[in-house]
Amino acid sequence: MTARVPSRDSVRVRSYAKINWTLDVLFKREDGYHEIRTILQTVSLHDHIRLSLTDGEIEASCDDPLVPCDSTNLAYRAAAALRELTGTGAGARIEIEKRIPVGAGLGGGSSNAAATLLGLCSLWGCAVGYPDLVRLSTELGSDVPFFLIGGTAAGVGRGEEVYPLEPVERSEIVLVNPGFSVATRTVYEKLSRLTRLESARIIPVTLVAAKHISEAALSGRNDLEEAALGIHPEIGELKLKLIGLGARHSLMSGSGATVLGVFDNERASEEAVTVFRSAGMWAARVRTVNGKEYQDSVIKAYSNH
Repeated sequence: MTARVPSRDSVRVRSYAKINWTLDVLFKREDGYHEIRTILQTVSLHDHIRLSLTDGEIEASCDDPLVPCDSTNLAYRAAAALRELTGTGAGARIEIEKRIPVGAGLGGGSSNAAATLLGLCSLWGCAVGYPDLVRLSTELGSDVPFFLIGGTAAGVGRGEEVYPLEPVERSEIVLVNPGFSVATRTVYEKLSRLTRLESARIIPVTLVAAKHISEAALSGRNDLEEAALGIHPEIGELKLKLIGLGARHSLMSGSGATVLGVFDNERASEEAVTVFRSAGMWAARVRTVNGKEYQDSVIKAYSNH
């Protein structure tokens, strides 16, 4: 790998959240992971990350005390891995302003890692090919490769193999988090079954049509809900509450504990956010972000001078 001379001394990056329109767990693989089929979607909720050049050291900071700022931070690990891959002598200061709840099933940490990779390629002037970025991001986490492309995509394998799909466009989605996180490992361990006799319901990528994806988005299920509800029945109560407030569909995102509700109009979604916030919960009204918008808006470069 080679590196070009950086053309700026800082970049600002948007790090978007994701939801899962569907999540099918098929079986446990020989490597210990679970084979899944999922439809992933970026939404408008995002963290802000500022990346600044340093003389060689990598530093991380965050305004959320739940996020580690040492070498265990995924964005820090992404920067260290990219520096090793490219051989650059440059370093970076990574400043994360969190808006995505931590450990919420919205992919915040994975998104931070991918956004940092994309931002540092610009900041450091790295000539890194997409296949190398995919390989590096896969080593960081199963969700990280998806955040290299954003939009609507199918995730297969552990979720790290991603394939762009026709975009699902939804302008009124409400996200609600009850204030606790659910450990992904725990949820998978508590699944009542590890195999499925029927085939996965996700539509084959090569045959997908936009209307089919939209139908899946409004009728999909999340196999991890079963285990998560056994640990935290409050998640089920949130789903019922969202339906009661007018959502046409409600689903837990990822391994939880955030629940999404799809609404048909702005007034109903705003009222739902007000209700949950009044009850002391985190809630946000978001929309889908398609692949083009995602790729056009991730990096915002600017000079310190």
